[in-house]
Amino acid sequence: MSLDRQELSSFSSLRRILLIVLTALVLIKPIFSLFDTLDRPQIQGKFELYQTNIVLVASEWKPTDEADALGALQKSIVGTDFLKSATQQYQTARKSDVQAIDKLNASLADLANSATDVNRKSQQLEIDLTNKTIAAAKLEIDKIDLRIGILQAARAQSAEALQTWQKVGSHSQSATSKHVAASLIAIWEQPSSIDLNTAPQLEAEVTTNFDGWFRDRVLEKLYTDLGDRQKLAQLNLAAEIKAKNAVINLALITIPRIFIGLSGVGLIVFFTVRFAIGLFQQRGERSASEILLEKLDTPWSAPWNWETVLQVFMVGFFFVGQFVLPTLFGALIDPATLTTRQQGLYVFASYVLMAILALGILYLSIKSYLPLPADWFEFNWKSHWLLWGIGGYLVATPIVVIVSLLNDKIWHGQGGSNPILQIVLQGRDSIALWLFFATAAVAAPLFEEFLFRGFLLPSLTRYMPTWGAICLSGLLFGVAHLSLSEILPLTSLGIILGIVYVRTRSLLAPMLLHSLWNSSTLVSLYILGSGN
Repeated sequence: MSLDRQELSSFSSLRRILLIVLTALVLIKPIFSLFDTLDRPQIQGKFELYQTNIVLVASEWKPTDEADALGALQKSIVGTDFLKSATQQYQTARKSDVQAIDKLNASLADLANSATDVNRKSQQLEIDLTNKTIAAAKLEIDKIDLRIGILQAARAQSAEALQTWQKVGSHSQSATSKHVAASLIAIWEQPSSIDLNTAPQLEAEVTTNFDGWFRDRVLEKLYTDLGDRQKLAQLNLAAEIKAKNAVINLALITIPRIFIGLSGVGLIVFFTVRFAIGLFQQRGERSASEILLEKLDTPWSAPWNWETVLQVFMVGFFFVGQFVLPTLFGALIDPATLTTRQQGLYVFASYVLMAILALGILYLSIKSYLPLPADWFEFNWKSHWLLWGIGGYLVATPIVVIVSLLNDKIWHGQGGSNPILQIVLQGRDSIALWLFFATAAVAAPLFEEFLFRGFLLPSLTRYMPTWGAICLSGLLFGVAHLSLSEILPLTSLGIILGIVYVRTRSLLAPMLLHSLWNSSTLVSLYILGSGN
């Protein structure tokens, strides 16, 4: 019997050592992926530029009655000095891109200096990729500069606009950017040189390289100089229709945000006042921390130890998600060659497969402990989960917004973002958008809440107070998204998800909150993208 115990102890020790070694190996790639986002721009910059573009389009609407609700909304959203605000927004985006290029150049120098005979081939591939990224960023700066010039011209700053375009013509490495800059200079500085023979070529070039408000402003200048009243009238009529639609799009984004934000602040104030009243009534009997943690200090009975938790996350989540599936799909598919619809299907299929494999490993890891104690993986329909899910979403909105504003001071537009958001912002394929929606608003809330709130949070209560488990599981939830700039906002969201789960003891509530959060983000991006 003692030999059996020795063998069992040796097996347990060997399993523990293998698990620790596997953890160290598995975490290498996620850690590098996390820090790799340091030089990547956030989606927020694109988000703000898209919103700026819609505001510019909306500014062209001339309502017949400014007293009506839509006219008043347009006036409040667009403001009086929208051209100056738009110029500043584009200048901020330009500054962010310049900083990103500086960091990429620094990393390029490090790569060149660290190259050896052993790793020269892989280093060269990384150098080539970095050079392509730098070239793309420089092209983006050209596009921004061309638009800044149009904004300056619209503000009656023709001299500054010409200087901006001349700099593009002299400094750009893109032949297309140089040619477009020369065309803009010709339209504004030498309108007399444009005739009916050269105008169609200029018109086609403007239509190809610009869209929205910027395209309309250049075409308006071109048609005005040519005296083409028919095309000018058609342009103004189309602009008026697009402008009204832009106001409606802005209303669809702005009004729900205001309502949700104010409702969230109202709930925070309500619970704060309620807590203060409870503290006053029980003064001298219990401390503030005791009252605050009263509902957040009921641990679960976790029958397994830290090894099981580590096994589920290292093998089921990171190893499957970062090694197995990328290797499997990478051998069959090159994501860079896929269309938007194919990308949507790829993201959905890979995510669902990861969830199935991870949950399978979770089941095998805890199978020997079945049946589980009460409150584990509960879907309690009588727990007011609907109120807590919606209320949690309302409260989370102002909190995450404030954390995000503070977070911007740290990362200055860098730190990366979820690549799906960029595709949704630019996507026009309805089937692809539905696939992204199914991934982010259905599959992700179901899987991630089952894993992080259903399994991780209760498991941690074996080693720490419930409030500590809420905070740590929230932090790991933020880190697991592998984007440096999103760690703090997603951690704050994860903590709120944890509080909602602990209070309801039903996974339905955090799943609903998570789904509402992702859905609102995708809908806002879709509206912005369609408005551009």
